[in-house]
Amino acid sequence: MIAAKKGCVRVRITFHGATRQVTGSAHLLEIGKHRVLLDCGLHDHDRVDPNSLNREFLFDPRTLDAVILSHAHNDHIGRLPRLVRQGFKGNIYATHATGDITGVMLRDSARIQKNEWAYAQATQHCLTDPLFELIDVEHVVDQIRRIDYKVPTEILPGLSMTYHDAGHILGSAMVELKFKEGERDRKFVFTGDLGRRNMGLLPDPTILTGMDVLISESTYGGKVLEPYDVLLKRLHAILARAHRKRGRVIIPAFSLGRTQRLIYCLQELFYRFRVKPMPIFVDSPLSTRLTDIHRDFPDAYTPEARRLMDRDEEYFGSRYVEVCQTPEDSRRLNYHSGPMIVIASSGMCDAGRVRHHLLHAVKEEENAVVIVSYQAEGTLGRKLVDGQRDIKILDRDVQVRCPVYVLDGFSGHADAEDLAWWYEQTGGGIETAFLVHGEPESMEAIAPTLQKFVKNPVIMPEYGSIHEV
Repeated sequence: MIAAKKGCVRVRITFHGATRQVTGSAHLLEIGKHRVLLDCGLHDHDRVDPNSLNREFLFDPRTLDAVILSHAHNDHIGRLPRLVRQGFKGNIYATHATGDITGVMLRDSARIQKNEWAYAQATQHCLTDPLFELIDVEHVVDQIRRIDYKVPTEILPGLSMTYHDAGHILGSAMVELKFKEGERDRKFVFTGDLGRRNMGLLPDPTILTGMDVLISESTYGGKVLEPYDVLLKRLHAILARAHRKRGRVIIPAFSLGRTQRLIYCLQELFYRFRVKPMPIFVDSPLSTRLTDIHRDFPDAYTPEARRLMDRDEEYFGSRYVEVCQTPEDSRRLNYHSGPMIVIASSGMCDAGRVRHHLLHAVKEEENAVVIVSYQAEGTLGRKLVDGQRDIKILDRDVQVRCPVYVLDGFSGHADAEDLAWWYEQTGGGIETAFLVHGEPESMEAIAPTLQKFVKNPVIMPEYGSIHEV
């Protein structure tokens, strides 16, 4: 614990998630009398389990003054309905895009949660209540207050908040908080999830300087990912193979961020690099709703991306892109001949329509699977990445005969080089820094890099740990 300086406003940080792991982002700030929660994300735990960390908070939600969201991935917003269900009635701050996406993501999560709870009731005699219901989501939506990037806003007396583009996904933001300690101005920064540089679609993360306290993500702190131009060349080679063999390319992708980035990359290959086109089928109702929101924010993209997407009537759409709206549309793809690309959720292959496409595709040598997302231990996607040839898909034994390509450079997370670049741009002089949202080995790998710009030892907090700065 770091003692607060004598005569200063007391600043206390309690870490309620994303500590030495990559889910459950939630950090409680107590600045004087104000209590502010940064993010309120789902932990990677069974939501039906009565002992799940998703079900209870280590603080009373009724005592919070505000919640500030960095972006709308479920590991950053997924517990908001639970928070509201347990009595939180304050404002929830978000960028405009994050506010719109949050409603879509949480309504879908409520549907999944309801199905999980009903199944548990029928098979396990579960006695717990649902984690949350749709009415809780609607209360969350009503409490969201949208704020533009780069506009300082006094969210509580004496506490100013400014959002800066983090370049991770649409609407993602770094949180800058400013407040007074006596006559001294203090500046606190939470990175949320930082994006990669030079990835074409979204701008690079905004450079911030002069901060006193920093909470930084560290997801890929120990890894250097392939640059964008290499990823495009590898994807080009995969498409060329599909044309030669008249096969299909199955890409499991998360509905938010990854699907839209892939559509843009394929458009770039077809239009800018003159790669021979093929049909692209987007088979995910959630992806379709989220892509509609992406079209509402053209100013969020780089000038180069806008010039390319201006070629078509609507962003992330072209004569090559077709959306599968119904299960029948999805099933019809089984009988579609010729080379084609199917982008479907879920990203880890353990749910959603992608399982049906994998079931039909992996048995044939001419097809291919392209993994573009992190695959957790034990998932079907991880088994494919690990090269397992005899697997189960939808309770059927299947032999994998097609190649499986791993292009993890499409991640929206900054890698070790991106993080090092961003830390260097801060100009140093940071008093205290914390690493969150990373596995221990990732944190330990990037900590020495960050330490060069921090006066006190970099901290890798434990769950529930309290620090005063």
